[in-house]
Amino acid sequence: MNMIKCPEGHHYNGEKFEQCPICAREKRQTQSGRKAVKVRAVKARPVKAAPTPEKKPEAKAAPAPEKKPEAKAAPAPEKKPEVKAAPAPEKKPEAKAAPAPEKKPEAKAAPAPEKKPEVKAAPAPEKKPEVKAAPAPEKKPEAKAAPVTKIEEEIITAPIQEKKPEIKPSPEKTPLIYAAPIPQSNDRVKSVPNPTQPEKRKFPTSEELAEMLNDDDIEVDEDVEFDDINNMAVGKNGRLIKYIGTTEVVTIPDSITSIGKYAFRGNEAAKKVIMSDSVKTIDKFAFCHCTHLEEIVFSQNLESIGENAFLKCQHLKELNLPASLKTIGKGAFGRCSSIRKVIFPGQVKKISDLSFFSCRNLNKVIITEPIDSIGNAAFSECYGLKKVVIANTVTSIGESAFSWCRSLESISIPPSVRTVGNWAFYGCQNLTDLNISTMTRDIRDDAFCGCENIYNVHVTEFDRADISNDEIKKGHRITLKILKQINRKKAERYAREHNISMLFV
Repeated sequence: MNMIKCPEGHHYNGEKFEQCPICAREKRQTQSGRKAVKVRAVKARPVKAAPTPEKKPEAKAAPAPEKKPEAKAAPAPEKKPEVKAAPAPEKKPEAKAAPAPEKKPEAKAAPAPEKKPEVKAAPAPEKKPEVKAAPAPEKKPEAKAAPVTKIEEEIITAPIQEKKPEIKPSPEKTPLIYAAPIPQSNDRVKSVPNPTQPEKRKFPTSEELAEMLNDDDIEVDEDVEFDDINNMAVGKNGRLIKYIGTTEVVTIPDSITSIGKYAFRGNEAAKKVIMSDSVKTIDKFAFCHCTHLEEIVFSQNLESIGENAFLKCQHLKELNLPASLKTIGKGAFGRCSSIRKVIFPGQVKKISDLSFFSCRNLNKVIITEPIDSIGNAAFSECYGLKKVVIANTVTSIGESAFSWCRSLESISIPPSVRTVGNWAFYGCQNLTDLNISTMTRDIRDDAFCGCENIYNVHVTEFDRADISNDEIKKGHRITLKILKQINRKKAERYAREHNISMLFV
């Protein structure tokens, strides 16, 4: 017998086969689309090696040829047909126990020489179509006692176990598919009464209005009504809660007494607003970010403007504040870069912090009586401001009140001013003339820092004919203090010219 080893590592009888039968069988199985499962037909003892069909590389190794030299002393012709018959049990998964009854008599009587020709004449490719029609379940009860049937049962049930996980997910997914829309449908059912409420009550509540308009700052008001003519939501006591129109000219009717906070916030359509004389208050942020608002006609009975009420109304050009106005809130006209002139009415007593900060085109400010204080950064970054008139009632100028007013050339601080805050005129690069009084005793550090072009500091008391020496000394001291903040060399030169010691300051 001539044993030959194929390129895949299989040993076969070269005298009996022209090519490796194992490789030929695997090739046929791959072409037919069947999964190759190799089963080794052995005695009842090797049944424990059932997992060997799963490990294909181990089954390919076919340790049968290694046992041949050990069985040489035994009747070799009996074991050889078993080795040669290796391809026959491999056909069992295809035939599903077809060759099982043939091997039972072999194990009992072991007539090996008689069955050799039968094994040789068994062409594997010819039996495949015949075996397909063989009913495997009928032969299973005959081979119950045989150990080979256990392997066959494992092979038969193997694909069934593989298919089970494919079947299991389907019932698991079905409840998820049907359960998903259930909460959505419930939510929809709950949300149905909301649109029906306005039909019953005719008007939504302020809470519902806040949800509709995405506005968390709308105050709770149980008596909210819609004015369809003017596109307004109106609360009790004539309070305008929200304007939802898109017209360029907005007329506020006589029924409105106050404009609520955020009522016009972010409105990009309105260019002109006309208030009726019934309006008395404008709340904070009422017209903020109305970027296209160009003109506003105030009510003649308006008393207060809230914080940031007109913040960043960039196109608001003219500002005619009514005489009835008493208070202007913090940052009320901040960043209104198109305003050019501001004249304060007669009842305003205080200019709040940041009231007109960053109004870059503002060029004239007239502060009238009875205003007594100018808030912090009230006119900061008003780059175009050239003229400022301060009334004699003002007693204090806050921190950074006129800082970075680059176009300011002269400033006259009346004797009523007692305090000039830190950095009050910081960065006023073009400021050249400063009129100040000796009554202004508290000039904070860096109040005039950065005003490098100041060359004329005029003391008001020097214009009097009956001025005393003490007042002259006070005037020189205050001048020296201002110059020291601007430029130390200028201060030293001024001290030498007037016989003043620098330690005096």
